[in-house]
Amino acid sequence: MNPLVSILIPTYNRPDYFEEALKSALNQTYDNIEIIVCDNSDNDLTGQVVQKYLSAHNGSKIRYVKNATNIGPIANQQQCLNLATGEYINYLMDDDMFHPEKVEKMVPYFVKNSDVTLVTSVRRVIDKDGKRLYVPPLWTFRKLFEQDTVIDGKRLNQIMLRDKTNYIGEPTTAMFRRKALDEPFGVLLGQQVYFAVDLAAWAKLLHVGKGVYLTKPLSYLRYHDKQLSQHEMAKDIAKLDQQTFINFAKAKGYDLEGFDKGKKKRKGKR
Repeated sequence: MNPLVSILIPTYNRPDYFEEALKSALNQTYDNIEIIVCDNSDNDLTGQVVQKYLSAHNGSKIRYVKNATNIGPIANQQQCLNLATGEYINYLMDDDMFHPEKVEKMVPYFVKNSDVTLVTSVRRVIDKDGKRLYVPPLWTFRKLFEQDTVIDGKRLNQIMLRDKTNYIGEPTTAMFRRKALDEPFGVLLGQQVYFAVDLAAWAKLLHVGKGVYLTKPLSYLRYHDKQLSQHEMAKDIAKLDQQTFINFAKAKGYDLEGFDKGKKKRKGKR
Protein backbone atom coordinates (compact mmCIF):
# COMPACT_ATOMS: atom_id res chain seq x y z
CA MET A 1 0.00 0.00 0.00
CA ASN A 2 1.09 3.54 -0.78
CA PRO A 3 -1.45 5.82 0.94
CA LEU A 4 -1.48 9.56 0.36
CA VAL A 5 0.28 11.67 3.00
CA SER A 6 -0.54 15.36 3.36
CA ILE A 7 2.31 17.64 4.42
CA LEU A 8 0.87 20.89 5.76
CA ILE A 9 2.95 24.08 5.82
CA PRO A 10 1.28 27.10 7.44
CA THR A 11 3.55 30.09 6.87
CA TYR A 12 3.99 33.77 7.63
CA ASN A 13 6.72 36.11 6.36
CA ARG A 14 9.59 33.61 6.41
CA PRO A 15 10.39 33.06 2.73
CA ASP A 16 13.97 31.89 3.31
CA TYR A 17 13.17 29.39 6.07
CA PHE A 18 10.01 28.41 4.21
CA GLU A 19 12.00 27.49 1.11
CA GLU A 20 14.20 25.16 3.16
CA ALA A 21 11.10 23.57 4.67
CA LEU A 22 9.45 23.16 1.28
CA LYS A 23 12.55 21.58 -0.24
CA SER A 24 12.72 19.08 2.64
CA ALA A 25 9.11 18.09 1.88
CA LEU A 26 9.74 17.75 -1.84
CA ASN A 27 12.87 15.68 -1.16
CA GLN A 28 10.98 12.92 0.64
CA THR A 29 11.87 9.39 -0.47
CA TYR A 30 8.17 8.53 -0.16
CA ASP A 31 6.51 9.61 -3.38
CA ASN A 32 2.76 9.75 -2.71
CA ILE A 33 2.50 13.11 -0.97
CA GLU A 34 0.63 16.34 -1.34
CA ILE A 35 1.95 19.61 0.08
CA ILE A 36 -0.58 22.19 1.30
CA VAL A 37 0.80 25.69 1.83
CA CYS A 38 -1.39 28.31 3.53
CA ASP A 39 0.23 31.72 3.50
CA ASN A 40 -0.56 34.45 6.04
CA SER A 41 2.22 36.74 4.76
CA ASP A 42 1.68 40.43 4.14
CA ASN A 43 3.84 40.33 0.99
CA ASP A 44 4.36 38.15 -2.08
CA LEU A 45 7.82 36.79 -1.27
CA THR A 46 6.60 33.38 -0.15
CA GLY A 47 4.32 33.15 -3.16
CA GLN A 48 7.30 33.79 -5.42
CA VAL A 49 9.17 30.90 -3.79
CA VAL A 50 6.19 28.61 -4.27
CA GLN A 51 5.84 29.59 -7.91
CA LYS A 52 9.42 28.53 -8.59
CA TYR A 53 8.74 25.04 -7.25
CA LEU A 54 5.30 24.80 -8.85
CA SER A 55 6.99 25.25 -12.20
CA ALA A 56 9.71 22.71 -11.40
CA HIS A 57 7.22 20.06 -10.30
CA ASN A 58 4.41 20.91 -12.73
CA GLY A 59 2.23 21.79 -9.77
CA SER A 60 1.54 18.11 -9.16
CA LYS A 61 2.39 18.00 -5.46
CA ILE A 62 1.89 21.55 -4.20
CA ARG A 63 -1.33 23.39 -3.43
CA TYR A 64 -0.83 27.04 -2.49
CA VAL A 65 -3.39 29.28 -0.79
CA LYS A 66 -2.63 32.96 -0.15
CA ASN A 67 -4.93 34.30 2.54
CA ALA A 68 -6.52 37.67 1.74
CA THR A 69 -5.80 38.74 5.32
CA ASN A 70 -3.74 37.31 8.15
CA ILE A 71 -6.09 34.86 9.84
CA GLY A 72 -3.64 34.04 12.65
CA PRO A 73 -1.44 30.99 13.20
CA ILE A 74 -4.05 28.66 14.73
CA ALA A 75 -6.71 29.31 12.10
CA ASN A 76 -4.05 28.90 9.42
CA GLN A 77 -3.05 25.50 10.78
CA GLN A 78 -6.69 24.45 10.86
CA GLN A 79 -7.23 25.69 7.31
CA CYS A 80 -4.33 23.54 6.09
CA LEU A 81 -5.94 20.48 7.64
CA ASN A 82 -9.33 21.29 6.13
CA LEU A 83 -7.76 21.40 2.66
CA ALA A 84 -5.82 18.14 3.05
CA THR A 85 -7.00 14.97 1.35
CA GLY A 86 -4.38 12.52 2.64
CA GLU A 87 -5.08 9.56 4.88
CA TYR A 88 -2.14 10.59 7.08
CA ILE A 89 -1.15 14.10 8.11
CA ASN A 90 2.17 15.69 9.02
CA TYR A 91 2.54 19.39 9.72
CA LEU A 92 5.79 21.06 8.74
CA MET A 93 6.25 24.42 10.41
CA ASP A 94 7.78 26.94 8.05
CA ASP A 95 11.05 27.26 9.98
CA ASP A 96 11.59 23.50 10.51
CA MET A 97 12.71 20.70 8.17
CA PHE A 98 12.10 17.01 7.53
CA HIS A 99 14.68 14.27 7.25
CA PRO A 100 14.39 12.86 3.69
CA GLU A 101 13.15 9.49 4.98
CA LYS A 102 10.64 10.83 7.51
CA VAL A 103 7.46 9.89 5.68
CA GLU A 104 8.84 6.59 4.40
CA LYS A 105 9.84 5.51 7.92
CA MET A 106 6.53 6.46 9.55
CA VAL A 107 3.84 5.32 7.13
CA PRO A 108 4.40 1.54 7.54
CA TYR A 109 3.47 1.69 11.23
CA PHE A 110 0.01 2.97 10.29
CA VAL A 111 -0.43 0.54 7.42
CA LYS A 112 0.53 -2.49 9.52
CA ASN A 113 -1.29 -1.42 12.70
CA SER A 114 -4.84 -0.15 12.37
CA ASP A 115 -4.89 0.93 16.03
CA VAL A 116 -1.89 3.29 15.69
CA THR A 117 -3.08 6.89 15.54
CA LEU A 118 0.22 8.77 15.89
CA VAL A 119 3.91 8.19 15.05
CA THR A 120 6.66 10.44 16.35
CA SER A 121 10.43 10.34 16.62
CA VAL A 122 13.48 11.93 18.11
CA ARG A 123 14.14 15.36 16.58
CA ARG A 124 17.31 17.36 16.13
CA VAL A 125 17.47 20.97 17.26
CA ILE A 126 19.11 23.49 14.95
CA ASP A 127 19.86 27.19 15.28
CA LYS A 128 18.82 30.04 13.01
CA ASP A 129 21.58 29.12 10.56
CA GLY A 130 20.71 25.42 10.44
CA LYS A 131 23.60 24.32 12.65
CA ARG A 132 22.90 21.60 15.18
CA LEU A 133 22.53 22.65 18.79
CA TYR A 134 24.19 20.01 20.97
CA VAL A 135 22.88 21.36 24.27
CA PRO A 136 19.18 22.05 23.77
CA PRO A 137 17.54 24.30 26.35
CA LEU A 138 15.10 21.61 27.47
CA TRP A 139 16.02 18.12 28.67
CA THR A 140 12.83 16.82 27.07
CA PHE A 141 14.69 16.47 23.78
CA ARG A 142 16.36 13.37 25.20
CA LYS A 143 15.07 10.03 24.03
CA LEU A 144 11.90 8.89 25.73
CA PHE A 145 12.75 5.26 24.89
CA GLU A 146 16.02 3.60 23.96
CA GLN A 147 14.54 1.62 21.06
CA ASP A 148 11.63 1.97 18.63
CA THR A 149 8.53 1.45 20.76
CA VAL A 150 4.80 1.02 20.26
CA ILE A 151 3.02 2.23 23.39
CA ASP A 152 -0.57 2.34 24.57
CA GLY A 153 -1.79 5.86 23.89
CA LYS A 154 -3.56 6.31 27.21
CA ARG A 155 -0.41 5.30 29.06
CA LEU A 156 1.61 7.87 27.13
CA ASN A 157 -1.04 10.51 27.78
CA GLN A 158 -0.80 9.75 31.50
CA ILE A 159 2.98 10.16 31.40
CA MET A 160 2.68 13.52 29.65
CA LEU A 161 -0.02 14.75 32.01
CA ARG A 162 2.00 13.62 35.03
CA ASP A 163 5.16 15.36 33.84
CA LYS A 164 3.36 18.27 32.17
CA THR A 165 5.64 17.68 29.20
CA ASN A 166 4.98 17.23 25.50
CA TYR A 167 7.06 14.11 24.81
CA ILE A 168 5.57 13.73 21.35
CA GLY A 169 7.13 16.92 20.05
CA GLU A 170 6.11 19.90 18.00
CA PRO A 171 3.70 19.74 15.00
CA THR A 172 6.59 19.01 12.64
CA THR A 173 7.65 15.95 14.62
CA ALA A 174 4.56 13.74 14.50
CA MET A 175 2.44 12.12 11.79
CA PHE A 176 -1.13 11.19 12.58
CA ARG A 177 -4.09 9.29 11.21
CA ARG A 178 -6.52 11.85 9.83
CA LYS A 179 -9.77 10.04 10.65
CA ALA A 180 -8.75 9.60 14.31
CA LEU A 181 -8.83 13.36 14.97
CA ASP A 182 -12.49 14.28 15.39
CA GLU A 183 -11.97 17.95 16.31
CA PRO A 184 -10.07 20.80 14.64
CA PHE A 185 -6.33 20.76 15.27
CA GLY A 186 -5.73 22.33 18.68
CA VAL A 187 -9.28 21.96 19.99
CA LEU A 188 -9.79 19.75 23.04
CA LEU A 189 -13.33 18.77 24.03
CA GLY A 190 -14.66 21.84 22.26
CA GLN A 191 -12.19 24.24 23.88
CA GLN A 192 -9.56 26.00 21.77
CA VAL A 193 -6.01 25.62 23.11
CA TYR A 194 -3.84 28.67 22.46
CA PHE A 195 -0.25 27.65 23.24
CA ALA A 196 0.03 23.85 23.41
CA VAL A 197 -2.02 23.48 20.23
CA ASP A 198 -0.12 20.38 19.14
CA LEU A 199 -0.39 18.71 22.55
CA ALA A 200 -4.17 19.09 22.43
CA ALA A 201 -4.23 17.12 19.19
CA TRP A 202 -1.79 14.51 20.49
CA ALA A 203 -3.90 14.00 23.62
CA LYS A 204 -7.04 13.37 21.55
CA LEU A 205 -5.24 11.00 19.17
CA LEU A 206 -3.52 9.00 21.90
CA HIS A 207 -6.72 8.59 23.87
CA VAL A 208 -8.21 6.55 21.02
CA GLY A 209 -5.17 4.62 19.80
CA LYS A 210 -1.55 3.64 20.15
CA GLY A 211 1.51 5.80 19.67
CA VAL A 212 4.82 4.90 18.08
CA TYR A 213 8.15 6.38 19.15
CA LEU A 214 11.09 6.08 16.75
CA THR A 215 14.63 6.67 17.96
CA LYS A 216 16.05 7.86 14.63
CA PRO A 217 15.89 11.67 14.32
CA LEU A 218 13.46 12.38 11.50
CA SER A 219 12.86 16.11 11.83
CA TYR A 220 14.76 19.29 12.58
CA LEU A 221 13.33 21.85 14.98
CA ARG A 222 14.74 25.34 14.51
CA TYR A 223 15.30 27.52 17.58
CA HIS A 224 15.45 31.26 16.93
CA ASP A 225 14.22 34.44 18.59
CA LYS A 226 11.43 35.05 16.06
CA GLN A 227 9.47 31.85 16.73
CA LEU A 228 6.18 32.19 18.59
CA SER A 229 7.25 29.92 21.46
CA GLN A 230 10.05 32.37 22.29
CA HIS A 231 7.70 35.36 22.54
CA GLU A 232 7.79 37.17 25.89
CA MET A 233 4.09 36.41 26.45
CA ALA A 234 4.34 32.70 25.62
CA LYS A 235 4.41 31.55 29.25
CA ASP A 236 1.37 33.63 30.12
CA ILE A 237 -0.56 32.23 27.17
CA ALA A 238 0.46 28.70 28.15
CA LYS A 239 -1.13 29.18 31.56
CA LEU A 240 -4.48 29.74 29.86
CA ASP A 241 -4.37 26.17 28.55
CA GLN A 242 -3.86 24.43 31.89
CA GLN A 243 -7.54 24.26 32.85
CA THR A 244 -8.42 22.85 29.43
CA PHE A 245 -6.04 19.93 29.95
CA ILE A 246 -7.31 19.41 33.50
CA ASN A 247 -10.87 19.24 32.17
CA PHE A 248 -9.80 16.73 29.52
CA ALA A 249 -7.98 14.58 32.08
CA LYS A 250 -10.98 14.54 34.41
CA ALA A 251 -13.42 13.79 31.62
CA LYS A 252 -11.30 10.89 30.32
CA GLY A 253 -10.38 9.40 33.69
CA TYR A 254 -6.67 10.27 33.92
CA ASP A 255 -4.87 10.56 37.26
CA LEU A 256 -4.24 14.25 37.93
CA GLU A 257 -2.01 13.89 40.99
CA GLY A 258 1.23 14.51 39.13
CA PHE A 259 -0.32 17.26 37.00
CA ASP A 260 -1.49 19.21 40.00
CA LYS A 261 1.73 18.86 41.98
CA GLY A 262 4.14 19.54 39.12
CA LYS A 263 6.78 17.37 37.52
CA LYS A 264 8.09 14.33 39.31
CA LYS A 265 11.70 13.30 39.03
CA ARG A 266 12.24 10.58 36.49
CA LYS A 267 13.76 7.43 37.92
CA GLY A 268 15.63 5.10 35.62
CA LYS A 269 14.67 4.29 32.06
CA ARG A 270 11.26 3.38 30.76
